[in-house]
Amino acid sequence: GRDYRVEPSSDATQPHHDSLSHEHQPSDRGHHRRSPAMTDDWRTADELDVERMIRQSTREIWDDKLVGKIYEYYADDVVVHGGGGDIVGSEALVEDTLKRLNAFPETEMNIEKIIWEGNPEDGYYTSMVRTITAENTGPTEYGPPTGKTMEDNLGIANCLIQKVDGEWKYVEEWIAYDKLGYIKSVTPDDDPIHDY
Repeated sequence: GRDYRVEPSSDATQPHHDSLSHEHQPSDRGHHRRSPAMTDDWRTADELDVERMIRQSTREIWDDKLVGKIYEYYADDVVVHGGGGDIVGSEALVEDTLKRLNAFPETEMNIEKIIWEGNPEDGYYTSMVRTITAENTGPTEYGPPTGKTMEDNLGIANCLIQKVDGEWKYVEEWIAYDKLGYIKSVTPDDDPIHDY
């Protein structure tokens, strides 16, 4: 059977990591819970608390704007695959994240669902469904800020997490999101893209 436990910061019950495949729908739909900071022993634990890593890294990097945490959570040679091409290495990922946060400084990322499977030997494949709401107040690759709000932009981040030098890290990531919705939020209303 499954072992259920209650997180101290929430009334939601979650399955304990004792089976191969896991799915969780938070009771506070659309908002990720604030969990206590991970301790140093988390980084080298035999088995990973996958959901906690995903929620905490997302909160720290996107909500708290602690972009330097990318160096702690991602492997130095991480590859992030996206519609605009690959981002290779944690340094390039930091630069890309800073550009996105400059364009949308008040980014609100809401985790809708996390599913994962894996084990300590092979690593963990994860999928996070999320939405982003943010106002474009900084320049983008499409031009100056528009002041428009991108509402509930749906995206999925799939990751592979493995141990690197004895610590759990994201080693590869695949990202897909509503690119058309993004482009419409960063271009003037008279741009032909708005005809689609």
